Amino acid sequence: MEETNSQASPFVAILVNNWNRKNDLLNLFTALQKLDYDRDRYKILLVDNASTDGSVEAVREQFPNVAILQNTENLGSTGGFNSGLRYILQGTLGEFDYIWLLDNDALVEPAALKELVKIAEMDPCIGLVGSRIMNPDAPDNIVEVGVDMGWRHGTVLPNLRNIPDSADLKDYYDVVAVAGCSSMARVAAIRKVGLMDERCFVYWDDMEWGISFTRHGYRVVGATRSVVYHRSFSERRVWSPANVYYETRNRLLVFSKHSVKLDRIIALYRIVRSAMKKNVSLWISGRKKMAKLQMLSIVDFIRNKWGRYTYDNSLPNKDNNYIKNFSQYKRFIVIPSGDAASFEKTLEEIRRQSKDAYVCLLVTINRVNLFSDVKVDEKIVLDYTQKNAYLKTFITLLWKKFDIAVVPPHGALGTFNHISYAVKKTCVLDDEKNLFRLDQPGGMLWKLPLSIVLGELSSWLIFPVILLTSFRYRSKIIRKPCSSLVPSNKE
Repeated sequence: MEETNSQASPFVAILVNNWNRKNDLLNLFTALQKLDYDRDRYKILLVDNASTDGSVEAVREQFPNVAILQNTENLGSTGGFNSGLRYILQGTLGEFDYIWLLDNDALVEPAALKELVKIAEMDPCIGLVGSRIMNPDAPDNIVEVGVDMGWRHGTVLPNLRNIPDSADLKDYYDVVAVAGCSSMARVAAIRKVGLMDERCFVYWDDMEWGISFTRHGYRVVGATRSVVYHRSFSERRVWSPANVYYETRNRLLVFSKHSVKLDRIIALYRIVRSAMKKNVSLWISGRKKMAKLQMLSIVDFIRNKWGRYTYDNSLPNKDNNYIKNFSQYKRFIVIPSGDAASFEKTLEEIRRQSKDAYVCLLVTINRVNLFSDVKVDEKIVLDYTQKNAYLKTFITLLWKKFDIAVVPPHGALGTFNHISYAVKKTCVLDDEKNLFRLDQPGGMLWKLPLSIVLGELSSWLIFPVILLTSFRYRSKIIRKPCSSLVPSNKE
């Protein structure tokens, strides 16, 4: 890298966490060899969570200069990164100014590191910098540039999510947290803030860490000129009871640690209400095991059980109830719970197995751009930012009288939730057999009011317990002005 001044570039440790993703990992390391950054000013450390797919052996053979730290078990993203952070902070690899954390399935542009450092060097109060995350399946679409928090909604608000790339973006945005797939932390700030919360294991760990930096008085920034390709969490997630478990349990932890006063009450209630209504809906629909598995997230939050999901993740055999006469259906509504590729495959199978199929796409407003090029007969956009959006959508689906609702491969059986009551049947595409598996039979509209009432009642019953439990996890960070955190001799 050509120096713009007489000072050497800051020294950066690149920390990659891996578990059984050899091909993605090798692609990442190939991209890292092309970094536009002084090769003498960075070192790479691979932390491997006991992979069994030959990841470590392949890296040793193809990238002998990469330092490797092998864990004896899968510690998740949080434990894996933390073991690497501890190793680096001990000084074994040398002394560093910054640590750049990368997921094993990220792909980096040559200037990604240089631009992160450029933004971080603007202000010693910047403790954490994230990249502009782009969608590898739709390279012109931004996944996010950091996130803000919906403190009263119990969720995150990705900055610039799923919008077309633009030359009009600012160089950086101040945010609350950044995606862990590409985030660079100032070493001096890490020593003040601490490591990631290992209770999470996976999911929400990067959000919690960013909030911790913010609460300690550091700036968290999204750098738009640092470009990294990585699928959005919501686009790449494969549905399973374990994933739902982490999502609910860890979200409760984050808002218990960091939300305050009325925000705490409202956010926690909304999280509990959403989870309980889904659980009741599953229970009423005959999916009692799924309801039980998802309920464990709340139970374990209450009983202070954290770390890895250890429950039976298998579903009853009746889930293999395939629809034999699929050609009888003509009016389809498809709810894409993954990426555009899985949706296209589902659309292809519908039209192959049912002649003259009428297909409608139901998509939330923040994902419209991802499916702008798909060819369907109709689109219904759920604008959840509007009042009574879900009720209006439900009424629309009832009025249009669709035969069946379909979710693409690996989609969430719980995706339908109350929407399922507006159609005659729901199903999921099994991409291995190219068959549609029945999710719920029709004739269940009468269960909707019962589901709503029981969901509300159960929420009110369990919420006081959740609220009281939340104070156990409250973080008592005393926020200091950044100037008091920066050494006095730091220019």
